Amino acid sequence: MTTQNPNTACMCGSYSFEVPVHEDVSGDRVWQRKATGCVATTQNRFAPGHDAKLKSLIIQAGAGGHQVRRIERDTVVAKDALRVAADLGWEDLVRDAIARGSS
Repeated sequence: MTTQNPNTACMCGSYSFEVPVHEDVSGDRVWQRKATGCVATTQNRFAPGHDAKLKSLIIQAGAGGHQVRRIERDTVVAKDALRVAADLGWEDLVRDAIARGSS
């Protein structure tokens, strides 16, 4: 008898990057968080099509020169977009898309 893997959170939902919006009157820097918004669960690393959502997010971050953050429980790791892409096996694809300026 085989057992199925339990559903876990889709990996794409743990990635984000921040874009500076402005500095307020107090001198505080205000940022906007960019993320996939994913709350899906799956038996795989990604829900169907969500690897593409994450690739697009990484390309946007790389094109803007922003670090990509991955949050896992209480740990946050920030890396250059190309390093994140390399970790996921997408370095060439992401590098090419950043160079073209598209996702």
